[in-house]
Amino acid sequence: MSPRRFICAILVLVVTATLSRAQNTIPAPSWKPGSVFYYSVHLKTSRDIKTKSSVALPEVPNEAKIDVSGILQVEVLPGDPAVASAAARFHTRFLYLLSDIGALQSGKKPDQFNIERAPADNKYVDCVLQPGGQISQIAGLDQLAAEQQGAWREWATQFSEAYLAGIQAHKRGAKWDSDQPETSPSPIAQLRWKRKSQYVHDQLCVAAMPDAGIQQVRSAAFGSCAVILTTASLVQESSQQDSTPEDYKLRGLRTRGTAKGTNETILYISRKTGQLIRATQNAKQQMDVQIALADGSSQVHYSISADANASVELVTELPFNPHPNP
Repeated sequence: MSPRRFICAILVLVVTATLSRAQNTIPAPSWKPGSVFYYSVHLKTSRDIKTKSSVALPEVPNEAKIDVSGILQVEVLPGDPAVASAAARFHTRFLYLLSDIGALQSGKKPDQFNIERAPADNKYVDCVLQPGGQISQIAGLDQLAAEQQGAWREWATQFSEAYLAGIQAHKRGAKWDSDQPETSPSPIAQLRWKRKSQYVHDQLCVAAMPDAGIQQVRSAAFGSCAVILTTASLVQESSQQDSTPEDYKLRGLRTRGTAKGTNETILYISRKTGQLIRATQNAKQQMDVQIALADGSSQVHYSISADANASVELVTELPFNPHPNP
């Protein structure tokens, strides 16, 4: 082989290897100020509580169900000198959001659920996506109803998880572990989520189109999607005999008990744009806890089971009327 052909062969190998590596990676999303996109958000939760107490308790629902669905508009804001240059700022609001809320007390019939439909007001929530994948500087969320806050948080969680996964999923087959504390208030202290993630495979991206119901359509604009599977387990690091959080101690309370849970999330991320196309989540949690005064008197025992199903899907086209009838 002549030196010229040898050099050309090396160049072909280098270029091919470089392109191969590039095709295996997920690009960072490019957020253009002023651009607007939409996500369909659906969150369904149910909870069952069984109570035993040595003291009289007010009558509270033993079962609760929430079913929330709507379309969230997301607008990219210009950069702010006070925010890290690599961070992205977003201005969001629900175009519509329907909420079915049910509560059932022990001994009553299932048809006595109280159903409410809470319309989405013209209220905005601003936030910042940090370079490390955290959503911060949230403003306006407290102005939404509780179930609306839950739907917004579900979008924010999956949106940031997809961004973080794009950073960590270097190639197909990649695996990585992480853990993070449970931040929701709980009578059980020191709960952490142990997470295992894997870049499973690629498949054609499928986005949503809300036209007479949510329909899934293939979109060439996003090419193939990286499929990221994350399974998580809730681990209790506190003692079962004394699991009292600090805020409970300050109120003169003591708790003991156990908590466990599982969570499976599947992310579909465009390998062309790096944008979250779809996310699904299934979660189950159980808690068995006894709460008493510090001296051991006035004990209340709770047995709680809860599950949640959620989806966040990019919407490619809005219907003519984005406010469908319930």
